[in-house]
Amino acid sequence: MSASAWSGKNPSDWAEQTDRLLTALLRNSVQDLAQVAAKTIPEGGNVPVKTGNLARSVVVDNKPPTVIEGLATGDYSLGIANIKPGETVYVGWQAAYSRRMNYGFVGADSLGRVYNQAGFGFAEAAAAQWPAIVARQAAALGGK
Repeated sequence: MSASAWSGKNPSDWAEQTDRLLTALLRNSVQDLAQVAAKTIPEGGNVPVKTGNLARSVVVDNKPPTVIEGLATGDYSLGIANIKPGETVYVGWQAAYSRRMNYGFVGADSLGRVYNQAGFGFAEAAAAQWPAIVARQAAALGGK
């Protein structure tokens, strides 16, 4: 039996390419998910809109979103640029009223206003699209 030289793909090149593709798959998929999470009802999504602040309050980060007061910027690109495969990624809303809008609320708030509001379920609707988003992005990157 004679020894022959390796003629296959360089394992280092293959690993580097795989890492780049996996990172691209994650970042592209999370960006798509954030876009779905920010899509308002008039745009064909599930987020109710009055001023647009709720839709603009979508964030992507490596920690749970914190509640903000005031107007949201709608820029989640910095969070996406920093995520890496294997890390926990959070996609959520920072608007103080986002939980009420998603889950509904019955009762009085801290200011004494009384509500009987049904939830819109936009967080669950966005999350349900995750498998299809990943599959679509994998196909776009040349996967199966």
